Parts: sequence; structure tokens; C-alpha cells
Amino acid sequence: MLTVAQAFEKFMQGLELHEGEDREAKRQERNVFEAMRRRLGPRESILSGSYGRKTAIRPLHDIDLFLIFTANTSGTGKTVGPEEFLNRVKEALEEEFRGKQARLQNRSVNIEFNGTGIGFDVVPALEDPRRPGTYWIPDVRKDDWIQSNPRKHIDACDAANAKASQRLKPLIKAIKRWRQLQGKPVPSFLLEVMAYKGIDSFHPDPRLSIYAQGMAHLFQFMSERIMEQWPEPAGLGPPVNSGVGQTNLVQGQQRLSGAARRAARALELERVGDILGANEIWRELLGPDFPVR
Repeated sequence: MLTVAQAFEKFMQGLELHEGEDREAKRQERNVFEAMRRRLGPRESILSGSYGRKTAIRPLHDIDLFLIFTANTSGTGKTVGPEEFLNRVKEALEEEFRGKQARLQNRSVNIEFNGTGIGFDVVPALEDPRRPGTYWIPDVRKDDWIQSNPRKHIDACDAANAKASQRLKPLIKAIKRWRQLQGKPVPSFLLEVMAYKGIDSFHPDPRLSIYAQGMAHLFQFMSERIMEQWPEPAGLGPPVNSGVGQTNLVQGQQRLSGAARRAARALELERVGDILGANEIWRELLGPDFPVR
């Protein structure tokens, strides 16, 4: 029988991207960037989002591709409407990748590729000439431009992971799998940002699985704090939970509370030596990929 720690190690390994998936994602990223450079001339690209922060889980679907433009505009993009800018990107993608229909989203344009199942959310950005490293990205719902810096998001994630002895990113991936099984009630980035803070108050018992304790701790922390405003890690854009409906937040809180109770029970069982019972609860929470035996 697997110990709880061994079961978590095997489960975490199963969430990692395969070498082929990673290689194919980077190859397609280069193709998309070169295609966009031919049409619209972005200066550079950043692999952002969960893929860029290395918190993506398999199977890999959409990758955020941040395209940086040096535009002959005010720098805040005020001379170009956000929807107009996104439509330019959409048209350019469809011209370069014939037969594919790109989809306009709130802050990006999505395009999917056959065969690999990998798609890209292309986020066009204008660098602020007065603040190098600060970018303006379109927000259709606001009909305005908002500030962002994905490199700071990556730095914030890396810093939190380092404080947690490199164990936070695996925990974030496990929570993302749990979220998928729950029907994705709230954005994964909101859970990830809460995890950066939640890990600060984590003090594990060396007698129990550290990943099991980390999951239980984060479920409890998130259930208690999800209704708060969570600042965007770069300190530039709107809060991470901006635009998340109250109904979704309440649903997320309820499901996190339920997960916290089940996780606490799993820790109790592990503590008294009922390893099979503990692993069965973790399988219930994290899905059939979590090994029991």
C-alpha cells in the first residue's frame, strides 16, 4: 500500500507536462509569434499565464501569449479602442492561419490548433513609454485599457514557491485539478494568488505528509479569505477577483469549505494510521488519478 506521501508524489508527477507537450507548445508559440510579426510587428513575446509561471497542468489546453507592441499611440492606447485592437489581432491570426477561426475574448484572442489540442490566448499589449516594463492591455468589458506586467506575476509565483521550499507550485497544480472536478466555480488565477499568501501561515507536522497538510491548509485558508479583494500580483491592474460574480464566489467558498472539511478528516485518518482511508478521501477530492494502492 502506498503511504499518503507516496500517493501524493505519484499524483503530482501525473500533473506535470510531458516533454513532448512542452516542446510542441514552444514550437507553436514561435509559429504564432512569427506569424503576428509578419502582420502586425510585435516587438517581443512573453509566455505568460499558468504556462509561463509553470503552474499549468496536463492535459495542456490554452497558453497565454503576451505580445508587446511599440505603437504610435499615446502609450495608454487611448487613440485605439480595446475592441478595435483585438479585432486587428483576430484578423491577422485568421489571415496567417487559413481555415481557422479565431475567437474574440475580453482581453485576448483565442486560436486553437488541430492535432495537439493546444490553443493560444493572444494578449496584445502596448508598452508604456513613460514606464518601461509596464504594459497596457485591452479590456472589452470595461471598454478601456488596463495595466499589467506578466513578468512580475512570474516573479511573485517564483518567490512564493521559494519560500515554500519549491512545494507551492505542485500544491497549486493539485488545487487546479480539484477546481476542474468542481466545475471551475472561480478562476484558477484567483486560487493561485491566494495560495501565494496562504502558504505564509503553513507550519507542517513532520509526522504527516507535507503535501496533504499543505492541501488541507490552503483549502481552509481559501475558504476563509475568498470573499476578500485580492490585488493583482504586479500591483497594476484591477483585483484578481474583479469581474467574478457574487454567485460564483459563494459557490467557490462553499466548495472550498467542503474540501477543507474532507481534507481535515483525511489528516485525522493518516494521524491514526488509517492510510487507506486517508488516500480514499484524497482520491475523492482529487479524482481517479490519485492512487490509493
